[in-house]
Amino acid sequence: MRILAFLFFALIPASALCDTDARLVRCEPFRATVVKILKENGLPERFYLLMVAESGCRSKDVRSHRGAVGFWQMMPATGRAHGCNNLEELECATRAAASYLKDLSMRFKDDDIIAAWNMGGHNFRKHGMTPEARGLIRRVRYLEEIE
Repeated sequence: MRILAFLFFALIPASALCDTDARLVRCEPFRATVVKILKENGLPERFYLLMVAESGCRSKDVRSHRGAVGFWQMMPATGRAHGCNNLEELECATRAAASYLKDLSMRFKDDDIIAAWNMGGHNFRKHGMTPEARGLIRRVRYLEEIE
């Protein structure tokens, strides 16, 4: 199986595997609005890259296998709990994300905030880091490096 996986990835151009540049370009028009809202809430600009990593700013055509939607890939119930009923609308979704990130920042530090974002704070405390959360942290760190 490992050999098949290697062959599969070896035959696909790197550009098809990683759309990082496309994500950054697609998100650039939204950056000023997102960073402004993050700063208004006392949050680091780094969290803009969380949005880039999560959805690539494709708010309407990206839905996680668990049902997260919109620019920030939030669960609809979480969005509603933080004041947003339309997670496909940038400003509303970003204000909800900032509220949620602020809550998480009071309970967690550094990369654990991103893991708790990915899993939900309760699940992160209960189960610890998952491979999916580690992957999201790696994507955000990579974006920080190339930014």
